[in-house]
Amino acid sequence: MLLPVVDQGGLAVVADLAGRGLVAGAVVVGSPNEGFPAAVAAVQEASTTGPVVIAVDEEGGTVQRFGVLLGALPSAAEMGSWSADEVRNLARERAAALAALGVTVNLAPVVDVGSGPGIGTRSFSDDPVVVTTHGVAFAEGVLEGGLVPVAKHFPGHGRANADSHTELATTPDLEELRMVDLLPFGLVPEGSAVMVGHLAVPGLTDGVPASLSATAVTGILRDEMGFDGVVVTDDLSMGAVAQLVDVPSAARLALIAGADLLMVGPHENVVPVAWSLVGALEDGSLDQRWLDEAVERVLAMRGVDPCALVAQEG
Repeated sequence: MLLPVVDQGGLAVVADLAGRGLVAGAVVVGSPNEGFPAAVAAVQEASTTGPVVIAVDEEGGTVQRFGVLLGALPSAAEMGSWSADEVRNLARERAAALAALGVTVNLAPVVDVGSGPGIGTRSFSDDPVVVTTHGVAFAEGVLEGGLVPVAKHFPGHGRANADSHTELATTPDLEELRMVDLLPFGLVPEGSAVMVGHLAVPGLTDGVPASLSATAVTGILRDEMGFDGVVVTDDLSMGAVAQLVDVPSAARLALIAGADLLMVGPHENVVPVAWSLVGALEDGSLDQRWLDEAVERVLAMRGVDPCALVAQEG
């Protein structure tokens, strides 16, 4: 369930962690080079729990990892003026190229409405209709290209007042989000995941990030909106969370809130986070049933049969 954030060189550490069954995979940042497929293959070979997630942020524009290997990808703001079919086709082609390199998950599209701090040209538009049609088209293309798309950043970062990379950002209140920012998340295609951002929502999260809030993740995304796919946290080592709690504590709170995949920042956080989750099970703050449901969703995303794992252990 844990996703450390590493560059290509850090995949060697991820291979060791995967060999001990401690991670669900990794988020790869930086600019991978020609050695990337071999590094990914080593991780997959080492894993004792079946195929793992290899996720990247390949949004386009200012956030893309494979420009050197695959060529530049236009920003969402530029694609906002295209037809939905053009967006879908480009996303499909890019996803297929990424899959050939060993990537399994694209942490895109951004379906935030608006270009507030931390978003800018990463958003398709200030119009929720354009964001929805183009975000859905991008996600469909990613699925058709063989990857899992991740719509982000729930419940909507585009009109927040700050960049959550550095500080806790506050969105408009819940009722306004329902009329604008939540709309794209309600239409993500089946097979997509959703990333929850570090966003405080007046009237919903009581001043804590949505990523750590059960009222946001379980109450709104799962119960009210009916989303039953994988929920991924944004990086729990980001400034918005770091000013409140340490990463192990944040991971515990995120899992209790209803997240499935926990992005835990540098790989050094993996073991402390794992012990924190064990502690949460032992003290009863984390229900074993919740954990089992989260693991089941993550294994399904990875294409792993849990029965096969049990048989292997036996």
